[in-house]
Amino acid sequence: MNRGTLVLACAVALALTGCDNSERPSDEREQQVGYRSGTEDDGYLANGERGNILISEINWAGSVKAVGDGRVYDPDDVFIELQNKHPRPIQLTNWQLQVYSGTNRPGKNASYSRPDRPRKTWVMPRRENGKPIAPNDYVLIAKKRDGAFRNADYYIEDLEIPKEFFEIVIRDLDDRLIEPAGSNDHDVFAGSWDHVTVRSMERIQLIFANRGSRESAWHTYSLNPWDAEHEGFRVNIHEDYRKFTFASPGMANSPDYSGNTAAGDFQ
Repeated sequence: MNRGTLVLACAVALALTGCDNSERPSDEREQQVGYRSGTEDDGYLANGERGNILISEINWAGSVKAVGDGRVYDPDDVFIELQNKHPRPIQLTNWQLQVYSGTNRPGKNASYSRPDRPRKTWVMPRRENGKPIAPNDYVLIAKKRDGAFRNADYYIEDLEIPKEFFEIVIRDLDDRLIEPAGSNDHDVFAGSWDHVTVRSMERIQLIFANRGSRESAWHTYSLNPWDAEHEGFRVNIHEDYRKFTFASPGMANSPDYSGNTAAGDFQ
């Protein structure tokens, strides 16, 4: 090979490969978001991606305590249940819980319309037992330590959930949107207070389009005292409240009888 051919070959190699093995190409992963694992080394802080945490149940209707032959209704005894859908344990410390109220659709619901929907934001405290949430586990964010939900994982004493037109949003500590539930376009999707019992709003297990902002993704707690499974779903409700408070805090949700043909799982 003559000198000219050798120079040309090297020039082609340089153009194709850089022809310099002393420096490695930059790793594109370094340009992505830096994730925190939620361990002692990073101060038990973690962040996530959309869908890592699912809002699986909302009890906006309050609780009812049995007192003798009567009952006492507490509209403020509310909770929000989350499920870890991530394959690893995760901490929620310093994540954001946001609750929007009202609607900005004046033509549809003028009495609840606001030009800018009121929003309250809470920063998540560390979990009561300090442990991360294991994959597929449920955790409870409750308002009252002395109410119906005394086994909650997090307590936010000024937590408020409107009784109509609300949207609940979870953001991680880097302000990424993780999960929305509810909608400003529609009234409350499910759940009830019928002046005797309260029932929570539960997430349906949909294979497709399981978005928390869709009405079809929710149903009302479906069991009754005559159903054999009823008591098993309510073990995390204080015994004084179980007679009239129907929900499944910290557990899988009650059966879905909505008739939605997309419901189910891959098992």
